[in-house]
Amino acid sequence: MLIAIILTISLLLVWADWVVYRRYVRPCARAWARYMAIMLFVIANTLPYIAMAIMWLFEDESMVVEMWMLTLYTLLSLSRLALYAGILTIKNRYAKWIVGLSLCTIVAWVLLVGVVRTRKELTVKRADILSPQLPEAFDGYRIVFFSDLHIGAMTSVVEMCQNIVERINSLDADLVVFGGDLVNARYEELTPALQQILGGLRARDGVVAVIGNHDTGVYVRDTISLPIEENTRLLKGRISAMGWRIIDDKTELLVRGDDTLTITGIGFSRELLEHRHSADVADSLDLRPIYEGVPHDKFNITLSHMPQLWRKVSALGYGDLVLSGHVHAMQMKGRIGGCEFSPAQLMYKEWSGHYEERGSHLYITDGVGSVGFHLRIGAPPEITELTLRRAD
Repeated sequence: MLIAIILTISLLLVWADWVVYRRYVRPCARAWARYMAIMLFVIANTLPYIAMAIMWLFEDESMVVEMWMLTLYTLLSLSRLALYAGILTIKNRYAKWIVGLSLCTIVAWVLLVGVVRTRKELTVKRADILSPQLPEAFDGYRIVFFSDLHIGAMTSVVEMCQNIVERINSLDADLVVFGGDLVNARYEELTPALQQILGGLRARDGVVAVIGNHDTGVYVRDTISLPIEENTRLLKGRISAMGWRIIDDKTELLVRGDDTLTITGIGFSRELLEHRHSADVADSLDLRPIYEGVPHDKFNITLSHMPQLWRKVSALGYGDLVLSGHVHAMQMKGRIGGCEFSPAQLMYKEWSGHYEERGSHLYITDGVGSVGFHLRIGAPPEITELTLRRAD
């Protein structure tokens, strides 16, 4: 559905450019100005295809450049549509330009703030998770959760990673949890310098992590020289060398006195890769082997990169708390009163923040990095401090 909407907007924009050219450019502009306008329209509308061609030719090395081109395309497209909304729908010759230019300025300003400021504003959010199943010894247990760094697509990656480590360590957590998509395409993005920085994360029960879809290497073009399995294995080795514990398809026990809770990680299987952007996942997906031997009478935390697995986990009797990333709120989120909205709602039923259903909690972080374009509107990079509370 989202792709259909994007294609519809793109075609609408091409049509609007043609109408504007016929009404305002061709009748009054000199020949050189008309040619210049046509050239600008063509470039503005073909930027995504130019970006894809660059990525195809240079693969991973071009990721940041490609994302800047898509960012420029987004800015030019949305601000242009705002301008056209005024000049093509209002008949009064003066009012149409006042309204159109005003709308264009507002939209361009919002987008520029998202590029220059919001995408760099690392934010700490806090939420309490109340559950009668929580053991008394874990009442007040604090988890710091972050996800989706996409370090290969980051600008100022060293500075951002240092900021992340400092902010998380300042929270003095019991446990640090990472929800996947550490890299954007291939394992080499996690350089020795970044390993040293991210290896500085500290918590009383350490750092646990799972692999996301980008971590597998599925976006590497040459999967013959670097198969998905090999990319995943090499990345896991680098992550483990930082002191993080990878819990893909594993369960650990967390102990406080005489009380215990379990934390389970869901790895990224081939089947999950095929359905990674589906509103739901395949009905045939069987999660039971992951939980084999995990007691039902213990409070369970499940770490799943994809939030679409929440109800499947809950149906098995696990996932008192499920932690997910993946969605990013599509890096665009707004609020009217107490209601939040985002393009992510076109694809995902649960897309950001805290949800509860029949005693099972889901928290979806908006992530830290960016995918597609260097832009975040109303959805700044997020670190989340979750406090477990025993409910009577």
